[in-house]
Amino acid sequence: MTKKTDHRKEKLKRLSGFEKPSIRRGNYIFYTHYFKDLKAIFDTYIADGDNVFDIGCGNKPYENYIQGIIKQGVYKGCDVVQSSENKVDILCEATNIPEPSEQYDVVICTQVIEHVFDHSKVFEEAYRLLKPGGRFIVSSNFIWEIHEAPYDFYRFTDECFKTLLTNAGFDIKESKANGGKWAVLGQLILLILSSKQTSKNRFFRALRYGFVGGVTVLCNLIFMWLDKKFQDASHYTLNYIFVGQKK
Repeated sequence: MTKKTDHRKEKLKRLSGFEKPSIRRGNYIFYTHYFKDLKAIFDTYIADGDNVFDIGCGNKPYENYIQGIIKQGVYKGCDVVQSSENKVDILCEATNIPEPSEQYDVVICTQVIEHVFDHSKVFEEAYRLLKPGGRFIVSSNFIWEIHEAPYDFYRFTDECFKTLLTNAGFDIKESKANGGKWAVLGQLILLILSSKQTSKNRFFRALRYGFVGGVTVLCNLIFMWLDKKFQDASHYTLNYIFVGQKK
């Protein structure tokens, strides 16, 4: 295990589960889209017996799901600091992973690259770790609030993903936008009304308490329905998932 090189707090709280949250939660829209699409990607590109490496694994929220696919395959992960549930196997930077080259069938890196300033090196490291023909599953926000500041540096378009993958040597196998413009609007409304800055205002603080219950449910229902009826992620989406294959 290598010495950590990051100054973020130890035992950092991370995502722990792989099931969409309750419809009463403010992040319901995002995770409904993201988890549905990510599970479909996992089912397509991870196979029985694969060895999988997770860059920025945190609390390994996908561990049980992936282990159910790979059976006796290896699932290992790294992160810059130990997570709140002590799930990190290797403490290291995402740009310098102390693992041998060409050891893994699949490398995943989900919701991490926006926090890595030299993010192109993450793509290079993933390419190095993969066996020929191996798959790289990577995702990140397009429209989302600033989080984990001061370690939140970028937002990525689909063209940016394509360029980063091809520059690292990957063939692009699949891409998926997680939610369209109505999902974005509904999620932003909930994020803004629940933010600490908004809650300083007495009126919005009262609204925020209302959104804890039924109003959150109503907002989630309305905007999920609109997003399904008028599917359009051509200019706005919450998140992207891309799959690249090593040549």
